[in-house]
Amino acid sequence: MSADYGLAGWVRRIAVATALALAGVVAAASAPAPASAQLRAGGQVSFANDVLGGTIGVGPRVEFGAPVFPVRLAASADWFFPNCNQCRYWETNVNARGSLPCLPIPFFRYVGAGWHLQSIRANPFEDPTQTRGFNAVGGMRSENTVIEVRYEILEDIKNQFVVSFAILIL
Repeated sequence: MSADYGLAGWVRRIAVATALALAGVVAAASAPAPASAQLRAGGQVSFANDVLGGTIGVGPRVEFGAPVFPVRLAASADWFFPNCNQCRYWETNVNARGSLPCLPIPFFRYVGAGWHLQSIRANPFEDPTQTRGFNAVGGMRSENTVIEVRYEILEDIKNQFVVSFAILIL
């Protein structure tokens, strides 16, 4: 790894953090969605702790749920920026989440499970390794933000935790 790539990695991370901060200001300034809204969309930033030495990623997030039904669906995709020049890593997740109404805090709390697909290419001369697995998720969400912890259970690859922060703007 060259010094130039290390600096470029930090510049990219700062640019992503700045973009998310601006999106947060826009989301906070927008009017809250009505309680009957069933489809929400936005973006998220994630940190995967084990793959390629730990890395940050960004991507879209979509949630679907009916106000009277305690289970919501969430789909997300993340493109990660590993610290190696030729590495490529992305993942997608689809999770069903059930609410935890018994906790006395003003957020939608949830636990759930779902499906996971990840693709890793550590060398540009090799085909990517795609692995499917399952997720166990837990988190909190307000009207426009989500904080989620995901444990990815994968076959033939070390399992990992991923922490995501999402901003829903639609």
